[in-house]
Amino acid sequence: MVTLDDILKWLSSGTDNASSLIDLKWNIKKVGNYIALENNKIPFDILLYADDQKKSCSLIVRTGIETATIENQPRLTIYRTLLLLNQKVEMVKFMLDGINEEVVAREDFDLSVLTKDVLNTGLNTILAAFYLMVKALNMEDEFNSGVIERTAMMIKEMASAGKTKEEIKDYLVSSLGLNENDANKLISEVLSADSAPKNMYE
Repeated sequence: MVTLDDILKWLSSGTDNASSLIDLKWNIKKVGNYIALENNKIPFDILLYADDQKKSCSLIVRTGIETATIENQPRLTIYRTLLLLNQKVEMVKFMLDGINEEVVAREDFDLSVLTKDVLNTGLNTILAAFYLMVKALNMEDEFNSGVIERTAMMIKEMASAGKTKEEIKDYLVSSLGLNENDANKLISEVLSADSAPKNMYE
């Protein structure tokens, strides 16, 4: 079974030009009971929480969306959207946290079966889920550039690993919720250029 020290070693021993998330060099900081993972390629911090008694760990992304004080109708719209997302994304769940009822994304792992590859898949999945939330809640303008950069990086990583364009498209459609035309356009732009497209939401 892996330990928290093993996980932190994976995350701290990478390089800035790595092609996969797990192999990036993460800046690691202790924040209360959590460990904050920071990298300038990711538009938000990812929190890591380990529970030795339950032999589990979690990745958590705080969205900054606090629902406790907003009007009933927009709050119900947010709740409905999150419930639909919870049905669509298998590993990641959206929930409310704290007195301000902030929307967070959470993904849990069993330490007894966790590997470096599984954690890398988990990092990609929670970022894909965050992308779906951004799109579903019409927050593209706020998060557009950072999410685009990471999605472009993910596509290049999959291509480098030998995935065909069809396999990459299937992943974008099934996991990120893109339609086939948008997925094909995004793959073409990313793999034929040195920089990410300007706006994947168009």
